[in-house]
Amino acid sequence: MKKFFRALSLVLCIAILAGAFSSCSKAVESTPVDIEDFRVTAYVTSDTCKDLSTFDTSHIETVTDFIFFGAADFDEEGNVVLSDDFEVSLNNLKQAISAYPDKKIYLNILGPKAQNQDEDWNAQMDDLGQRHTNAFESGKLEGNIKTVLDKYGFDGVFFDYEFTISKKYWKAYDKFIISLDNVLGSEYEIGMALADWDIKQSDEAKQATDRIEIMSYDLWDDDGNHATMEIAQKSIEKFVKAGYDKAKLDLGVPFYARPTTEEGYWYSYKDYYNDIDANGLYKDDETGLTFSFNTYSLIEEKTKYAIENGLGGMMIWHYACDCPEDSGKSLFGAVSSAIETEKAQLLNGAQNSADNA
Repeated sequence: MKKFFRALSLVLCIAILAGAFSSCSKAVESTPVDIEDFRVTAYVTSDTCKDLSTFDTSHIETVTDFIFFGAADFDEEGNVVLSDDFEVSLNNLKQAISAYPDKKIYLNILGPKAQNQDEDWNAQMDDLGQRHTNAFESGKLEGNIKTVLDKYGFDGVFFDYEFTISKKYWKAYDKFIISLDNVLGSEYEIGMALADWDIKQSDEAKQATDRIEIMSYDLWDDDGNHATMEIAQKSIEKFVKAGYDKAKLDLGVPFYARPTTEEGYWYSYKDYYNDIDANGLYKDDETGLTFSFNTYSLIEEKTKYAIENGLGGMMIWHYACDCPEDSGKSLFGAVSSAIETEKAQLLNGAQNSADNA
C-alpha cells in the first residue's frame, strides 16, 4: 500500500510541476514533494515559552518544524548574543515537544538594530543594511553561529533580514550565506524569511539556502482584506519565476489580523475566533477599526493549494496566536485537515490503480 501511495504522489507532483510552470522562463525544475514530507513550520517566540504552564501543546503533533524566535541576535562585529531567558525558553520548548523526537527546531537570529529611529524609512533601511553588512563581512559570524547550533542542538539557522533594499547589501548577504553554507556543510540547514517584493538572491545563494519562508502577509487587496488567497498565489508565482525550487518554499500564513486601513495593529486569532464573521472580519468598537483575519476555510484552501502546486510546506506566524485544538476552529486544525484530505485522496487513487492493474 505504501509503495502505491508514494508512486502516485510522485506522478502527481511531476504532472503538476510540468503543467503549471512550463511557461515560466526563469523557473527551475522543482523537486517533487511527497505528501508525507510536507512541512508545517511554526515560528515560536521565546516569550511564549517562558512559562510552560501557559504554553498550548495541543498543536504540537501538527507542526513538523519549529523556528525559535526572539532570543538571539548578532551584532556588527559578528558576535551572537543570546537573551537572558534563552536557555529557559528553549528548554521549555524542547520539553513541550519531547514526546515527538522527529520534530526539528531551528534558531532564528536577528541582526543589529537601526540607530536612527527618528529618520525616514529609507534612511533606516540604509542604516540597517550597512550594519548587517558589517556583520556579514566580519569573518566571525559564520563560526559563531555554528558554535551556538552545536552547543544547543539546533537543526539549522534562519534569518529574518528585510533590509536588503540596495543591491550592494544583497551582494553582501549572498556572499555571507554562501560562506555560511560552506562552514555548516550538510549538518545544518539554512533558511530565511522573504517577502515577494524583495527577491534578489543570486543563483549561487539560492543553492546555498535550504528553505524559504514566504511572508505572504501584511499585504492587502484593494478592499483592505489582509493576506488573501489571491495574494498568496501571486507570492508563490513570484518566487517560482525568480528561479526557486518549489520544494524549498513554505507558504507563510498569518494567525493574526491586520486592520483594513493597514494601520499598525495586530490581533491574535485566539482572542477573536468566536467573533469574526464568515469573511474573517471583526469590527473593534474601541478603535473603530475593522480587522481582517484568515478564516479556517481560507487556511485550509491555502494549504490545499500549496500541496497541489508542489510547495514544500506551510509556515505559520506564529504558534501562540492559534486557539486550542479542541475548539473546532483551530487554524492548525485547518492545515492538518487539508493535509489529511490530500493523503486520503492519494491513497484512494493508489488503491484504485492497484485494483485496476
